[in-house]
Amino acid sequence: MEDLANKFKSKLGLGNDRQNVYGGPGSSWHGPGQYPSQPPIYHQPPPDYYPSQPHTPYPQQQPFQSFPAPQQHSLGYSNAPPPLPTRPAPAFPDHSSQDSGGRPPPTAPRPQGDNAYTSHEPNAPPPVVKAATRPDATPQPEPTSKPSASLQTSEPAAAAGALYKPGEYPTPDLFPFPLSRHRILAHPSSFTSIVIQQAINELGPHSTLYLPPNTRWTVSSTIHLRPHQEIATLGYPTEETEIAWLEAEEGCTGHVLKATDMPGVRIRNIGFDGGREKYGYAKTNDCIVQLGGSKGFNQAIDRCIIRHPRQWSCLQAFQGAENVRVTNNRLGPAGYDEDAEDGGHWADGISYAAQNGLVAGNLVQDATDGGIVIFGAPGTLVTSNTIVTRTRMALGAINMVDYGPHDGNYLGTRVIHNTIRVEGSYLKIGIGQGSSVWFIPPNDKPREYIRGAVVKRNLITGPLSNDSQGRVGYGFPVSDVLDWTCTENQVSSNVTFSGDMSEMSRDPRHTSIGPGPFVKAPSQGGRGPKSSQLQPDFVEGPIMRLIAIRPGAPRYQVFWPGQISLRLGESVALQKVRLAFDNDGEVRLHMRTERGEEVLWEVGSRNHVRGRHDARLVFEQRSRHLDIVDGAGNVLFDLTPHLLNPLSAAVALSLSDERPHLVLSAIESGSILWAPTGYEVGYQWSIGSEPLVYQTAPRYSHIFVSGLNPLGQYVVMKSIGRPLVGPIRYWPPDERMWSIVWKSHEVNNQEQEPGSHIIFQGDGNLVIYSGKDGRALWASGSCGRQPPATRLRWTDGEGGQGLLSCMTDDGKTWWSTQGKAVG
Repeated sequence: MEDLANKFKSKLGLGNDRQNVYGGPGSSWHGPGQYPSQPPIYHQPPPDYYPSQPHTPYPQQQPFQSFPAPQQHSLGYSNAPPPLPTRPAPAFPDHSSQDSGGRPPPTAPRPQGDNAYTSHEPNAPPPVVKAATRPDATPQPEPTSKPSASLQTSEPAAAAGALYKPGEYPTPDLFPFPLSRHRILAHPSSFTSIVIQQAINELGPHSTLYLPPNTRWTVSSTIHLRPHQEIATLGYPTEETEIAWLEAEEGCTGHVLKATDMPGVRIRNIGFDGGREKYGYAKTNDCIVQLGGSKGFNQAIDRCIIRHPRQWSCLQAFQGAENVRVTNNRLGPAGYDEDAEDGGHWADGISYAAQNGLVAGNLVQDATDGGIVIFGAPGTLVTSNTIVTRTRMALGAINMVDYGPHDGNYLGTRVIHNTIRVEGSYLKIGIGQGSSVWFIPPNDKPREYIRGAVVKRNLITGPLSNDSQGRVGYGFPVSDVLDWTCTENQVSSNVTFSGDMSEMSRDPRHTSIGPGPFVKAPSQGGRGPKSSQLQPDFVEGPIMRLIAIRPGAPRYQVFWPGQISLRLGESVALQKVRLAFDNDGEVRLHMRTERGEEVLWEVGSRNHVRGRHDARLVFEQRSRHLDIVDGAGNVLFDLTPHLLNPLSAAVALSLSDERPHLVLSAIESGSILWAPTGYEVGYQWSIGSEPLVYQTAPRYSHIFVSGLNPLGQYVVMKSIGRPLVGPIRYWPPDERMWSIVWKSHEVNNQEQEPGSHIIFQGDGNLVIYSGKDGRALWASGSCGRQPPATRLRWTDGEGGQGLLSCMTDDGKTWWSTQGKAVG
């Protein structure tokens, strides 16, 4: 069997002989009419899950060999396999099967006074007690024609997405017969967990307990398995309405089934309902099924349905274990998002920390925290899973963001060939990689880097219908990683990336790059994504708690170089404001009002673009300028000609519904490099010697620069002659390049005031304070007015405006530099 597994790993190019990646035919859970009849291993992947490119098929496994003749044990148990169904749907066994030796396997005598167990008589299958009601159906993927969506990637075309349909990942090691001795729980005294636990205890290790098909069992307390035990529905049916169901009662707030530290256990073809829909959220640190642990080797859970956890996860594989195989299961719905009436309480589909394991062929639908959360899990293969968001907003489809419990060790963890399908509900993150994707790193501790994983050939796609789009915040964000590989991943064109990061973006310490398919954080001190192998589609920018993004049009959005590329007629829209590259070649800011749209600003580019239908408005990655370019990349019009080309400083462009609407700023210093509609701040704005505020005059005839100098003066300087084309030596100013047009006050002795700062106070007064003794060096005198001044505004001085003004909310000016004489 190990050789057979290694053949499959060799086909996948995965290596790692310790990893049991098994292959072979498996039963599908899909009912008649769900999918066309075809073998489970495809020469051409079906259109609803996979891209159009064919992939190399894997070889079919050899059929199972005949089992040896059954032997009778002294205790009355048999090693013969149980009767097998003759069709995929559950069926009673054919007792003439040659595999069973022509007779049913004997069972242990029933406990005295209990009719929980029954033996089979030849040609007389045990009666099966039907459930009074069938479980609520879990939505199935609907067959449809192949979407025409193209793929967004600059890499050569390669098959991306799951290679197997959900439920059909090969598992030839899971034979359809019991582990040594077995029992069938037919005609129990009650359909409760008490009866199940009693049978488990009496069977002991190396045994199988079968539950009759289509039965429901109430669980009042956790069911505990023993080493090398299997629990399964008789006949291993795959239909939801034919498997046996374990349903938690209200008092069962812990695990429904626990196999922690139990080696060799198998959980197969069982349904689990945690009861969240009936009983609500339970404040415990448990989940429905728990596996793993330091002794939990060689465990398997296959073709189960797990949904409605009352706690944090459907299924957990605890660290310490190896070769825990989670295959072909259906998980979810799980939890609710933050918009739910009870405050949400998210939940995972699969929470996996075991080593050298396998997570494959699973369908996770509407898990609100993480569809599959990988806690390091070194050596584990995560492949051919399908994660669907349909009715509940999800934080992440696949999460690789946790430093613990393996201290950042993701060595040998492979996340390859998975499909993320975004249908009706919003998905915040596709595959999150690195801790700051999820968290705000603490300032008082070193960053925690995770290392060593491979994320490859995964696909994010939208709804199956061609007339709608999937909505995602971030596709494959990467931060705080070392020796990481993220390549050949793809995004379908029926996915749009949008969302509102206003909650985080107003704090400059927590500003993040705007939504997009491939975003990465800058390296810090030579550490980070630059030490890794990433596909060329990535755009660089700060990443900080991306799960704060919200669906819908933002009120404020930050763009980094490479994130803006607009064709004629396209725009970037917020709730009120949109930056547009209009069809006439003009770049404009439009504001939505009750009277319709109004133009706030236009740059004057139309004459430079006329007749150029290939023109695009871009935020250039190399020059870091905002340019209009032609199809060959030649600059037709530069919106920021006063900046050095290329600009050495890291910059970002922010768009806001509130003033200032459009701002280009330097990240490290905070200097405002360009604000064509004016720059404004509110109460408690305070700076030292940086940042500076640059203002461009109309037609870029000259530049104004404002800042606090070492003497404790706030000054406004104007360029002489040519516009500024690079960084300036701020103080003392080069008199050939700059003239001071306004300063706050005179300094007679030219004594410097180190540490001085200027603040716009809550009383509307603009004040400069000494860094030596805290005394006020200068004040605008704009305090005590009614209504109070609430805004501090910089302009280019056109139309009689002051270069710097203290203003009220309704635009009344209480103080400005207008008419002030130097000195």
